[in-house]
Amino acid sequence: MKKLRKKLMWAGIAILAVFALVYSKADVTLIGLEAARFSVVQAVGEQNVFHIENTVFKSVDRIVRDGHVYSDKPLPLGWTLGMFYKIPHRLFGLNFTDHYYLSVYLVNLLFSGTVNILIFVWMFRMFCRVRRGSPYLKFFLALGVSLGTWLLSYSVTLNNHTPAALGVLGLYIVLEKFRRVPSRVPAVMAGLAAGGVAACDLPAGAVFAVAAVAGVFLTAPAETRWKLTGCCVAAGMAVEAGLLLLNFIAYGTVVPLYVAGTAGTYSLAAHENLGRYLADCLIGPRGLFSYQPFLLLVFPAVFTLWKKSRIADRVMLGASAVLMLLYLLITVEYGGGAYGFRYLIPVIPVLWYWAGRWVLAAPQNGGRLTLAGILAAVGVVTAVVGSYVPFCVAYEGPRSPRGHFTCRIQSTFWGNLFNWSFENNPDSALTRALFNYYGAEDSWRFLYHSAFNRKRPDLIRQVLERMPRNGQ
Repeated sequence: MKKLRKKLMWAGIAILAVFALVYSKADVTLIGLEAARFSVVQAVGEQNVFHIENTVFKSVDRIVRDGHVYSDKPLPLGWTLGMFYKIPHRLFGLNFTDHYYLSVYLVNLLFSGTVNILIFVWMFRMFCRVRRGSPYLKFFLALGVSLGTWLLSYSVTLNNHTPAALGVLGLYIVLEKFRRVPSRVPAVMAGLAAGGVAACDLPAGAVFAVAAVAGVFLTAPAETRWKLTGCCVAAGMAVEAGLLLLNFIAYGTVVPLYVAGTAGTYSLAAHENLGRYLADCLIGPRGLFSYQPFLLLVFPAVFTLWKKSRIADRVMLGASAVLMLLYLLITVEYGGGAYGFRYLIPVIPVLWYWAGRWVLAAPQNGGRLTLAGILAAVGVVTAVVGSYVPFCVAYEGPRSPRGHFTCRIQSTFWGNLFNWSFENNPDSALTRALFNYYGAEDSWRFLYHSAFNRKRPDLIRQVLERMPRNGQ
């Protein structure tokens, strides 16, 4: 049985590695989210500084402070990758000026691609601890989280959401290990995992830090409860102290620049229509469940498995629900120019694990397996479409002016599919159908700006050559 599991694990790694090798991006878009992070990688790795005005990457996601330009993205990820990037830069002379496309490709491949592979490996090991179900079923369930969700869509480019998801999954694993062996090591690891999540995604880190402390406190034996909880808190605080120190060294302030230097994305905003925003981000054109319908199985899972679930299961699911609600309340722009509602990516492993356990609870139930297979297959399609352009031209709520073409083309799935269809076969039935549905004027504007965002002069030329003279 162990040999079979090992073979299946390596098969999954091979599948995801091939996808990463083929589809990892060799350039950044003009949306700015990738460029803001790559600029830090270059500044730290090649120039030994934190300011980005002398890098090859240009982004609107920046802040001017003390006469220098800085990225407004959380610093730890870019700094860490920059330190690793120093190695090939110094050994082989790799640099973003002379080897731009190769450098971007390697960072995307070796970091983002590896993160997605690790999520599969860790998820497979978690499913293998479930008593019911065959190794093959557990393999396909684990592979599904890395092939049939936004984790795949964003695995082709540098981002902070998938490593945050990896950290959340790591915390889940550590809390489960703490249940079996309530000792200092897993307690410390829980604090470190929560700190790692915070380094990638501050709101997610805050929520899952509470989850880490609660998980350790509620699971620990009474005689060592406070001691082990203190170990968890101390580890998390040590990570946070390191993050604050890094900010101070880089900027002269312990406060992250996206908090200190700008109003930013996050605020308890007054939604014009909160109900619509919730629907759009959960089951609508940017929806967590509409893009990844397999996650809907979390609802019957909660109904049937909650009573027998363990503390770690409940804590992690509860934290995921809190983070979902938090992001739905503090954002108004649907995640900006990005595929789906990217802020909820960190909760995907938790929801997927619960949904997968519901499938494994009745492994011989043909109807349940068929339903799960269909829902997972839909997720694979939407995930692959998302990987075409993860940071895409998209509707941004109040940031999109009234009458803007993205007010018409609000679904990033159909938007990406439209771009792909036009690029590969502009005369196809699918392309014509989407033109008819969205209207010629908005369609041409969308295709032009999408090609511009991707820095594709060949596509811009194709759009302009086919655009009617009265098209704008």
